[in-house]
Amino acid sequence: MSSCKTALTQGRFRWRHDQVLRELADVLERERARKGHPTKVNSINFVRPGEKGKAAPHQGGILDGAQLWEMRVDLDRRLSYPDIIQTSLRPDIVLWSVQSKRMVMVELTVPWEKCCEEAYQRKKMKYASIAEEVRALGWSAWVFPVEMGSRGFPAQSMWKMFSALGITGVKRRTAVMHLSRTAERASSWLWWKRGDSSWKQSTGGQ
Repeated sequence: MSSCKTALTQGRFRWRHDQVLRELADVLERERARKGHPTKVNSINFVRPGEKGKAAPHQGGILDGAQLWEMRVDLDRRLSYPDIIQTSLRPDIVLWSVQSKRMVMVELTVPWEKCCEEAYQRKKMKYASIAEEVRALGWSAWVFPVEMGSRGFPAQSMWKMFSALGITGVKRRTAVMHLSRTAERASSWLWWKRGDSSWKQSTGGQ
C-alpha cells in the first residue's frame, strides 16, 4: 500500500498520487476562477443598543484581494515553473498573481497515515528555499505541504491549506471528502492489483 519497492518502481504509487492531485487541482481551479475578480465584502458587528456599529472588513484567504491568478499543475510531469525564478524543483501545484505579487505552492503526498508528519516536514524543508527566493524579489510566498493518507484519512495540513486559501465551511468539508474518497478508491485498486506482476495505469481511477 505504501512501501512496496516493486509498486514504487512500476509507478503505482505515482498513479495514486496523481488521482488525488487531479481532484485537488479541480478544487483549486474552481476557486481560482471564482476569486479571479473578487468583490469587496463588509460585515457589521453586533453592538449594544444605543451604540454605533462599525463596518468590519471581510477576512478572506490568500486568494482574496488579488486578481488574475494563474495556476499550473505537475500532472504527467509537465509542470514548467513560472518565469519568476529559475529552479529545478517542481511543486505539484503553483498559483501566482503577477499583479499582486503573490505565489502559493502546494505539494501533495499520499503516505501511510503514520508517516504524514515526516512527509510534511520533509516537503516543507525541500521548498523553503524557493519561497525565500521569491520573497527576495518582493513577492509574498506560501508553501503548503499537504498529506492525504493512503487509506483516505486527511492530515491537518490539508484542512489548514484550504482555510488559508479561503476555502472554508461546507466547501472545505466537501473538498476533503472527495479527496478522501479518491485516495481510498485508488488504494483499493492497488490492493486488488497487488498480485499482478505487470501494471497498466488507468486515467479513470478504476
